[in-house]
Amino acid sequence: MRSLTFLFLLIAALTTNAQEGIKFNQTTTWNDTKAKAAAERKLIFLDCYTSWCAPCKWMDKNVFTVPAVADFYNRNFINAKIDMEKGEGIELRKKYNVQSFPTFLFINDQGEVIHRTASKMSAEEFLAEGKKAANPTTNLSYLSKKYEEGARDLPFLLDYYLVLGKSDRNNADKIAKEITNKISEQELNTEFGWKAIEALARTENDKLGKHFIANESVYTKWGSQTQLNQLKDRLVTSTMYGYINTKDEAAFMNKLPYFKNSDQIDRRKQGIMLEADFYLNTGKIKDYVKVTSKALKNELKNDAEKLSFLARRASGGKGVNDQAPAAIQKQAYLMAKRAVAIEPEEYSIQSTFAWVCLAMKKKPEALAAAKKSRSLADAETSKIQKLAQDLLDKVEAL
Repeated sequence: MRSLTFLFLLIAALTTNAQEGIKFNQTTTWNDTKAKAAAERKLIFLDCYTSWCAPCKWMDKNVFTVPAVADFYNRNFINAKIDMEKGEGIELRKKYNVQSFPTFLFINDQGEVIHRTASKMSAEEFLAEGKKAANPTTNLSYLSKKYEEGARDLPFLLDYYLVLGKSDRNNADKIAKEITNKISEQELNTEFGWKAIEALARTENDKLGKHFIANESVYTKWGSQTQLNQLKDRLVTSTMYGYINTKDEAAFMNKLPYFKNSDQIDRRKQGIMLEADFYLNTGKIKDYVKVTSKALKNELKNDAEKLSFLARRASGGKGVNDQAPAAIQKQAYLMAKRAVAIEPEEYSIQSTFAWVCLAMKKKPEALAAAKKSRSLADAETSKIQKLAQDLLDKVEAL
């Protein structure tokens, strides 16, 4: 009985910890936060957010509450969450040049940024960023200093690139070019080469992507089959988008079977998305209708997200004066309506259907969808609520 009681207490404790998540704002002012950091000899983790930031709310719900994340951050940092549009946040936003949300700063007790990262990410990625920040030999400040002092060995450059990637895209791209130019073919056929290719290859035709495609079997030593497939899919997709932009039909169609003839449903879906995009971009209306009609009955019939995405792309702009060709509009309507039937409680899917109906002047359906999306927006950010209200106002004025 005693062991069962202990087990129940342990489960309750773990559940409580998971619900609490990262413990923020245990001080009242920024100066108090720095003083607490100095007293406990810890870095400050500062979550820079705004009330309208959807990715910020997603991180709150899906990452900050993960027990492993909460445990690490609560043990290693003084955690602060500050709205960058209110109170002290306004000055902190200027001081630390916060341009996007969420931005995550790791700051010492002197107010100096030691590590910087940003954007929505998985719990695993976010935990990895915290570990980099806490380690004095892997944080952004240390790596930047080493680079300024002349460090240029390839493993260091890749580490530096991976840290810069989430906070300084322009400088990260410069480091990526430096790595790509320096790395030899021999080095590409190593575990380090695999890490560089996975991080830096963009298309099948760049130096790293081309080498991977020609030597894919080499990388089974270091990457799982899932990782290899994901990389190849990414490279082929990027290559094909290049053909879409240049309207190179022969090259595009030569690549399409990679997705279209696959025995993997996700690859076939990607092929449909690419093919539809190509026909839309090149004005091949009959072909667009054919491929999307077939998809509605087969691979995409239960995929609300992809149907809604296709509908948004096809319907033109956001208003009655933004007119796509009638046949394209009809397909957008059919896809958006099917998406709503699959996931009627999803804000973005309802709003897409409302926009499509608005463009086609189908007021009764547009009004019903706009009202539903406005209702669903109450669970979202203030920015999304405003967008939903604007949409409803437009429909009511139709």
